[in-house]
Amino acid sequence: MGTEPNAGQVLGVDLGGTAIKLGRFDSIGTCLQSLTVPTPQPAEPRTVLEAIVNAIAQVDPHHDAIAIGIGTPGPTDGEGRVARVAINLGWENVPLADWMEATLGKPTILANDANCAGLGEAWLGAGRRFTDVILLTLGTGVGGAVILDGKLFVGRNGTAGELGLMTIDREGIACNSGNCGSLEQHVSVQAIRRMTGMEPAQMSDRAKAGDLEAIAFWQNYGRDLGAGLANLIYIFTPEAVILSGGISASSELFFPTMWDEIKLRVLPTSREDLQILTADLGNQAGMVGAAKLAWQLVEQRAAQLQANAATRQPPSAPSALALSDPALSELELVNRMVVELAKFKAGFLARTSHELRSPLNGILGMHQLILSDLCDSPDEEREFIQQAYHSTHKLLGLLDEVIHVSKVDHGSTQLQIQPVQVASLLDDLQMLTHLQAQNRSIQLEIATVDPELYVLADPHWLKQGLLYVIDSAIALMQEGTVRLTAQVEPSSRQFHFEIEDSRSPSAWHEAVNYIHTPVPMPALAKEHLKNLPEPSFLPGMTLLIAQQLFECMQGSLRLVEAPSADRPGLLRCTLPLANDEL
Repeated sequence: MGTEPNAGQVLGVDLGGTAIKLGRFDSIGTCLQSLTVPTPQPAEPRTVLEAIVNAIAQVDPHHDAIAIGIGTPGPTDGEGRVARVAINLGWENVPLADWMEATLGKPTILANDANCAGLGEAWLGAGRRFTDVILLTLGTGVGGAVILDGKLFVGRNGTAGELGLMTIDREGIACNSGNCGSLEQHVSVQAIRRMTGMEPAQMSDRAKAGDLEAIAFWQNYGRDLGAGLANLIYIFTPEAVILSGGISASSELFFPTMWDEIKLRVLPTSREDLQILTADLGNQAGMVGAAKLAWQLVEQRAAQLQANAATRQPPSAPSALALSDPALSELELVNRMVVELAKFKAGFLARTSHELRSPLNGILGMHQLILSDLCDSPDEEREFIQQAYHSTHKLLGLLDEVIHVSKVDHGSTQLQIQPVQVASLLDDLQMLTHLQAQNRSIQLEIATVDPELYVLADPHWLKQGLLYVIDSAIALMQEGTVRLTAQVEPSSRQFHFEIEDSRSPSAWHEAVNYIHTPVPMPALAKEHLKNLPEPSFLPGMTLLIAQQLFECMQGSLRLVEAPSADRPGLLRCTLPLANDEL
């Protein structure tokens, strides 16, 4: 099944303990292609990452997707970057979103798989007519999701929405969470097995056959479930509650007493027009919800771009200062510094404009070709539209990078300066870059260091700055080795990351005056347009962005001479040590 190239597409991935389900979706929820592959066993994070990347290559062979959402079997952090715990996979604090973005270059976000299932039902399933929805999964355990105003609610640190763990009996059965008398201990598959010695399906068959004991069981089950739902209805006043999981197949047996309990416990004003439904999407809900999560990420980033553009204000004029003569020399020095800084900022702006304008000209050229009826066939026209669409989204990604770094430089994004363990950072860099190096047959060597060494930096931006440089070196080399080493300078209490590759240091520079260089007009030659490179930053721009980040963290990034005549120059990233003693 196809779609127009400019319709926009995302990927939804449901990562489970035994299988990985993924699909490519357009903006209205049409699944254009899907695939299920086994989860590698053992589910080592690096191996699972490679399995997901390989599966995505099959589902999205033309790289049409602009973002990725992933449901993981356990809680994530509040930003949707880290799989904090995934018991079925044996994971703890795995930065899966960072790894995916570094490998595929597409914005990625994570969420608990139960939350993704709820988001999927709210988008395309039983909850599609509502904006405030609660999903309760009645399975081996009891999971849940809260959708408010169409958005997934996960709380300040990503762990909200564990609806099955709320207490309904203070003296009740203990559960794995450490709670006693939770809803899960009354309405889950495990609870039914404990109370009856049978599977839910067996109890259902007996009740439908007229077994009075089984009928009474389901009636009592409905009352327990109704009591739990009453709490949720009072807290969230949802428009709909959706029940999913295997037990929901027996809903006709417990819905009447469940509703009776809710009406007994909940005031009419809090349950006005409330609907309680069973889920529609089955085991596809997690994949669908992950795709919706990706679309929400796209919308969020677009809104940020609009907000940034709307709030930009021209700088106010400096106030007049009355200065004594001795202050004039100091003022002159400050003035020179300001002039040099202004020149640097102007150069940065000119370079950014130049690098972003070039691929934009190519996109305009493609559209001119189409508007001038110079395409040989509808297929060729469709090819140019799709290429322009893909280039536009890559261009937006480059703009995002510049905006993020500019906000750090401006101070509107506050850095979280703290001790960062160097050994753990280098392990992450190895994980994030080894696939790219392997795919290009580049030798990647990252040093190991004393685990007691720490630097003062913002963890996210330190990692990002080093990735900018390493990724650029790998992408631009045809062969050879990229080497990242580290060394301490105790006398100055500084730590140096040194990045060396097989190229000359001049490879990081382009001899171009961007302020005085004319911008070329779009070319109409089809051969030229068909072979346009993917929008990306030139090495000098990458170096400049990374340099900005390190300077914001009271560090530096510079090219230094080779340690010996037979070796090329290297990039040295310097940051202050956090260790009190060495």
